[in-house]
Amino acid sequence: MLILTNHDVSNILLNLSSEQVRQLLNSLGKTLSLYSKEQLSNEPKCLHQPHRSNIVTKHNDTTLVMPSSDTTNTGVKIVTLPHNGSATGANLVIEPTGAVVGMLNAAEVTAFRTALTIMTLFARVTHIHKKNIICFGSGRQVEWHIRLALLLAPTEVQNIVILNRGQSRLDQLEKDAIASLRTRYPQVDFRLVSREATPDFDALVQLNLSLADVVFCCTPSTEPLFPFRDLASSPKPRFISAIGSYKPHMQEIDTETLLSGGKIFVDSKDACLQESGELITANVKPDQLAEIGEFLASDGSPGIPSTGNIVFKCVGMGIMDLVISRGLLDIADEAAIGQTVARF
Repeated sequence: MLILTNHDVSNILLNLSSEQVRQLLNSLGKTLSLYSKEQLSNEPKCLHQPHRSNIVTKHNDTTLVMPSSDTTNTGVKIVTLPHNGSATGANLVIEPTGAVVGMLNAAEVTAFRTALTIMTLFARVTHIHKKNIICFGSGRQVEWHIRLALLLAPTEVQNIVILNRGQSRLDQLEKDAIASLRTRYPQVDFRLVSREATPDFDALVQLNLSLADVVFCCTPSTEPLFPFRDLASSPKPRFISAIGSYKPHMQEIDTETLLSGGKIFVDSKDACLQESGELITANVKPDQLAEIGEFLASDGSPGIPSTGNIVFKCVGMGIMDLVISRGLLDIADEAAIGQTVARF
């Protein structure tokens, strides 16, 4: 049994080569493709993805329990989102024999696998420029969306604007991640802007949305972060993703923005219809959705649309944690990272 602490996981992720990221991206893409394929088949399934269970205490702390299996391995993710803190927890990977392969701190894995899921589509879209990127939020999700976008499109990205309500979390993000990215990507202009420290914040948001090619939404907001008219003021195709809202009362984008691309890309139709506040508010039906896995198959899959907005709503599945956790455990084992526990 191999145990990877948060420090171990961070060390591995921050030192991934471009080739390793693309290998993980391909593994995740194959898993999502198989997941979508099996939803349409009555044959015995290789992937098992029950709906996650939520536990909400009287203190408004939420714990999510997410089991999954790809037949080769079984995974259980337990993550807690405190009402006044950041998400934390653990991912457990188990062999069919019941032997524990490993356990990883879930905080960085969650942010990485979610951002990597968005990248499965982001990396394949060719008709949308990636020059100007806007991120809403200030946590690990924002960091990994930016890191992966730069790693996968290093010559395309020129401007990144990060928008958040409070200034202190932006200051921490600058210290933890952005400062080093400024050095690594000197050709990219990074701007971190908070409502708290910016009197004309709303006007600045409107201006940057009109210029944006890519909009990453990474906040647990209960109301839309911006109105569709801010995008409509400067019509052009955009890539828009929303990953922060994971409960029915949460909503990062309004209905007009959600429907602006025609079909809505999702990680899981069933999960998004049950959990996504955006879809519930818009009364979206299954035939309005397109699972990303349907577009990632090597043979016979429909092509990624080549016109209009691309809107991707992702609520996350345990199978994502399983495939990425197993990949990271393999990388750690090869690099002799982590603590091995014998005879667990």
